[in-house]
Amino acid sequence: MENATCERCGQRLPPSARFCGHCGAKQTATLPAVSDNPLDRWIVARINEVAARCTVALRDSDAYAATMAVEALMDDLTNWYVRRSRRRFWKSEHDTDKNTAYATLYYVMVRLIKLLAPFTPFVSEVMYQNLVRAVQPEAYESVHHCAWPEVDEAAINATLLEQMALARRVASLGLGARGSANIKVRQPLAKVVAHVQEGVAELADELVAIVADEVNVKELTFAADESDIVSYRLVADGRQLGPKFGREFGQVRAALAQADPVATVKRIRAELPVELAIDDRVVEIAPEEIIVNAEPPEGLAVASDRGITVAIDTVITPALRAEGLVRDIVRQVQTLRKEADYALDDRITVGLFDLDEALRADVAAFQTYLCDETLATAVLNEDDGAAWDQHKAVKVGGATIEVAVRR
Repeated sequence: MENATCERCGQRLPPSARFCGHCGAKQTATLPAVSDNPLDRWIVARINEVAARCTVALRDSDAYAATMAVEALMDDLTNWYVRRSRRRFWKSEHDTDKNTAYATLYYVMVRLIKLLAPFTPFVSEVMYQNLVRAVQPEAYESVHHCAWPEVDEAAINATLLEQMALARRVASLGLGARGSANIKVRQPLAKVVAHVQEGVAELADELVAIVADEVNVKELTFAADESDIVSYRLVADGRQLGPKFGREFGQVRAALAQADPVATVKRIRAELPVELAIDDRVVEIAPEEIIVNAEPPEGLAVASDRGITVAIDTVITPALRAEGLVRDIVRQVQTLRKEADYALDDRITVGLFDLDEALRADVAAFQTYLCDETLATAVLNEDDGAAWDQHKAVKVGGATIEVAVRR
């Protein structure tokens, strides 16, 4: 993967070069080594894709198109890349994965600052001084002295960009299905099943894991046939079709009820008219004149949009319920950590008091998870008399317990 040219003299640089061999200038946004993490490769592809779009737009004096491209990138960066990578940023050990995450984020941020410079000159300058000049005094004195970011075409992985877009759509629909069933996201579920339209490849295994974690399910699988996870009932909209067909409306309604629901729904999604045989002639019905009712099998909640259908298994087993209760406790501990103004990497002791026997067993079963998520070195069920930094009574699973933290 080839880096951009030198930011000072314009000479082409070898991969991951930190200094220019021609003029010796230190590079502010060296492309990190190829990562094993798909999120890293994706966000590097996105920043280069957006840089290419901004370059073309500004050459055409289309500032609006350039700013819209940057706005979409900022949403991708904050609401997907950073959020999905937060465990990598926060973990205490400085392993290769954590270092690669930071290197990738730094690369993207520095290039983003340079893309923003023509539109937000003062904000981008402050960001440049904090991110670049603070750690690289030999860099250009101002972001406005830097060259416009050159596009690394080799980094723009079109397949990965399409796959990640699909992953985010599946995750969004999965969360929507959860909402329709009134199941909070912290409650783990057994599985989610997705069906994608013909011509769209299923997700790679590395992205399947990301979606499953985002939707908080143990397993994500794909169904070859949409009818495996949902059935459709088609209803003629009487308000529109009644006046249109008059006495023939009953025949239209009956013909629609006999139509292949899956094929009909595909035409509706494609915004194509639906043809029905009435006596010896064929009539056309517009997509908006048909009401589509999705009826998932018992135990599933379904959401669909633009050729993708996602079904969530809503059955909560005792083991899943126990894990969900512990996740609620984790959230309460994290709130206390914030209220106590702890640093992100502070190790703490957690106190959990007034637990009944069942909840105490649930905590014991998932104590490793609780400690990993809250950076707890110990979990106490009996007060040892030492002072706590923060504590409060909270409700977990209908019961009131006491949660406390201290460093």
